[in-house]
Amino acid sequence: MNNESILECHNLYKSYSQGENTLEILVDINLTIKPGETISIVGSSGSGKSTLLHLLAGLDKTNRGEIIINGKSLNKLNDNQICHIRNKNLGFIYQFHHLLPEFTALENVLMPLMITDIIREENKKMAIGILSKLGLDKRLYHYPSQLSGGERQRVAIARAVINNPKLILADEPTGNLDNNTGAKVLEIFFALQEELKTSLIIVTHDIAVASMTSTHYQLHNGHLNKN
Repeated sequence: MNNESILECHNLYKSYSQGENTLEILVDINLTIKPGETISIVGSSGSGKSTLLHLLAGLDKTNRGEIIINGKSLNKLNDNQICHIRNKNLGFIYQFHHLLPEFTALENVLMPLMITDIIREENKKMAIGILSKLGLDKRLYHYPSQLSGGERQRVAIARAVINNPKLILADEPTGNLDNNTGAKVLEIFFALQEELKTSLIIVTHDIAVASMTSTHYQLHNGHLNKN
């Protein structure tokens, strides 16, 4: 592994069986992410973008190929070890925020820390600080049902960065928002990413969103090509 890399994948291949047929989703995918690098992966609906992100995050298994996160090959780790690596190094933002409805905005943001540690006062201060940067300082104790779509997605962004991850994986993070709200959320998100110097992979079908990253890829017919 390149010492400067946060994540590498080599010759990733993913397929699904459909009766006697094999549906190839990803074919020999190679990708390297360096510290602070922002990349976009553009592809049509059903092209395998979400599948690729799930593989990179260790949320799904490859048929073959290798994924290395911060020097650790996922191929050599069990599920618990992968979960630990993911929680320590990665933040994930979904198209649908996946907030827990019975918890407040602040509690949702603190959730990744609850998995591995006791919540301390400094953790709460950090979470409040991130939410404030995202313009949610007056929404800390509101539940998801009391928040707008844009506010819920900003809470999801705060949750993704609370562990100070080395890499954020974002799956169509504004695909469920109207254009104006989506643009505002992206502006805030990229400002926060720049401040934290976190690497970013964002998958999207939107060329305008892709143009906000420094490096661009196209996923087509299972193959990943740099533009």
